[in-house]
Amino acid sequence: MLYNIRIMNNIINKVMDFAKKLSVIDWIKIALVVIALIGVIVYFSQKKGTTEITNNNTNVVATTTKKTTTTTTKTTTTTKTTSPVAKNVTNKCNFRVTSPAMYSNVSVPFTVTGILDKADTSKGCIWNELDSRAGDAEIFYNKNNTGWTSAGTAVPIVTRIVPGGATTTMAFSISFNLYTTSLGIKSGTPIKIVFKELNIPPQPNPDTFDFLVNLK
Repeated sequence: MLYNIRIMNNIINKVMDFAKKLSVIDWIKIALVVIALIGVIVYFSQKKGTTEITNNNTNVVATTTKKTTTTTTKTTTTTKTTSPVAKNVTNKCNFRVTSPAMYSNVSVPFTVTGILDKADTSKGCIWNELDSRAGDAEIFYNKNNTGWTSAGTAVPIVTRIVPGGATTTMAFSISFNLYTTSLGIKSGTPIKIVFKELNIPPQPNPDTFDFLVNLK
């Protein structure tokens, strides 16, 4: 401990002796050197701080990732299929046309025949019939696709028991005529027979059935 103190005293004494030998100009030079050293230290300290901030900012930019989300829309098209058999239906409830065939070609005058099976409930409905009457039938024509036009008044659907058949099976036969010349209709003109169920009160809204053929 005492040895270290002696060494320090010797160093201080030598520094003091050296300082006494310096002139004013030497002290000014020393001061300038010290100031320059301080300036250099400050300059590099500031530069280092700026570099660290720049590096930090660069790291932030480099590690930022932009995420893009793509949404895909799927379109589904649904097609409804209609059975072609539906357009050739020749009956309504237990009322059925047997001749001619639907959409066939007919010459005027022509006859429409059919049956009414009063015991048939498989269709979930019953066509009204009472006292040999099953309603009315009316003929229409569509001239040059201008729409349906009635060709006269409705005629009754008269029924009768089929010979040798069940008493619940009734037959009907209706004849129709068109005055093609006076009406100005020609071959290929669509013809429609509209059958209307017998109205038996208090049952509302009698059923109807459209049967289509073409003029031969």
